Amino acid sequence: MKKFVLLLSLLPVATVLAQAPGTVQWDASAQPAPGRDGVVIANVTAKIEKGWHVYAQTQSPGGPIPLRVAIESGAPYELAGAITATKPLTHHDSSFDLDTQFYTESFFLKVPVKATAGAQPGIPLTVRFQMCSDTTCMPSKTVHLLATQKSPTA
Repeated sequence: MKKFVLLLSLLPVATVLAQAPGTVQWDASAQPAPGRDGVVIANVTAKIEKGWHVYAQTQSPGGPIPLRVAIESGAPYELAGAITATKPLTHHDSSFDLDTQFYTESFFLKVPVKATAGAQPGIPLTVRFQMCSDTTCMPSKTVHLLATQKSPTA
């Protein structure tokens, strides 16, 4: 019985240790671009775990891996302009010996796309990013999102 109680008391510790550090919650939606016939804006939002940051798409070479957003390979869509984003913070990072550009807490991206032949509802996107805390950097990660147009509510 004592072993069982000891095992149960260690369970919360094991659960905490098994969780991956540094998480980002992603969401994607789409809406027609006003005044741009056939162009849809894929809106990507990210919420970053407290204490972590994600490097921006404008990050200079020679340091951390910059954020990259692309339409999935083979998808019947193409970019219809420049991807815009929340203005990143800039800070000199002595680990990289350069100014880094990054986001904390949350950020958004607007990806203008145009359908090509055979397009189906939903814009498949690939997002590659690297995140760090003040003491640790995680390997880059790739997530796959599907930006769909929200139905209007009555």
